[in-house]
Amino acid sequence: MMEKLTLTGPADLLAYIPHLLGGTPTESFVVLTATAGALGATLRVDAPMDAAPLGFAQTVTSLAAQDENATACYLVVYTDETSDDDRFPYAAHVAALGNELATARMPVRKVYLVTSTHWAAYGSTERNPLDQITDSNANATMTFLGSAATVDVYNPALLGKWVEPVKVPTLTEESADQAHREWVTVLEAHGMPDHETARKLAAWFQVPHLRDVLMAETITANYSSILDLLRGKFDGRPDWKRVDHAEVVAFELMKVVPEGQRAPMLTLMGWLQWLKGYGKNAASYLKLAVEDAPDYGMAVLLRELIVTEQIAEVTKNRDTAYTRPIN
Repeated sequence: MMEKLTLTGPADLLAYIPHLLGGTPTESFVVLTATAGALGATLRVDAPMDAAPLGFAQTVTSLAAQDENATACYLVVYTDETSDDDRFPYAAHVAALGNELATARMPVRKVYLVTSTHWAAYGSTERNPLDQITDSNANATMTFLGSAATVDVYNPALLGKWVEPVKVPTLTEESADQAHREWVTVLEAHGMPDHETARKLAAWFQVPHLRDVLMAETITANYSSILDLLRGKFDGRPDWKRVDHAEVVAFELMKVVPEGQRAPMLTLMGWLQWLKGYGKNAASYLKLAVEDAPDYGMAVLLRELIVTEQIAEVTKNRDTAYTRPIN
C-alpha cells in the first residue's frame, strides 16, 4: 500500500478525492481536514439545497471536527447549480461554513468548485478543463498503484433474469449454526462460493434473524448491542479486507436469486458502504433494497439511521476508519 502521495497543486487534490470516496461526487460538499502539511479526514455531504446556511454549516463543522488533530481544511463544492453569478453557487452556505470552520480552529485554506464541465477556484472567472484532473500526477500515480476512481460492485446488468426463487429455510438452532459456519468459510476464502453454496447463503439471508447473524459476522470488531453494531460503534478496527470481500460475495449471491429476494444482500451492501464512509452509495443500495422488496424493514431502518447519524461511528476515528486498498 502506498504510504505517501505528494500533492503539488489543486488538480492533484481534486484528483485524489474520487480515489478516497470511490467515485467523483455530484451535488456535494467535500471537506478535507489538514494538519502540518498533511491531509486528514475526508467528509462528503449532500449539497444543502434548501437547508438554512447556518444550520448546514454547523452540522458539517461538527462532523469535520471529529478529526481532533485538524488545524485547517479544504472545501470543494461539486455542483451544476447556478445562481445570479455562477462563480458563487451556494454562496451563503460556503460563507457560513467558512465562518464555522474558522471558529472551530480549522480555517478553510482554499475553496474549489467542480462542475460537470470545468473546475475553478471558487469565485474566480477561470474555467479549467476537467482533463487537468484526470491527467494529474496524483491520478496517474493512484491509478498506477492499482486504485480506481470509481468502484461499484453492483451491476444490475450482470444479474440473471430467469432464476428460480430459493426456498426460505426454517429458523432452527441447527440452521443458524450452519449458516454461520458457511458464511465464515466464504468470508475467509479468497474465491467465490459455488452455485449450491451461494443458493444456500442467499436462502439464509431471507430469514431476518439469520440475516442479522450473517451481517454481524461480517464485522470482526466487538460491539455491545445490535444498535451499536448498526451504528458502527465497535471496540477495535474491523477487518476491512473481509468487509470488501463480503460486498463482492453479496453481489454473487444476488446472481442466484430472482428479483424480490435480493433485498437482504442489497441491504448488507448499503450498510457496509455506510460503515466505509460512502453515504451516497449506501443510500443508493438501500433504495434498491426497498424497491426490490417494498417496505423491507432492515433497509428502511438503516435509511432512517443514516439520515439521523449521517456518519458511522467507526468512520469518525482515523484509527478504525476504512482506507481504500491500493493493490
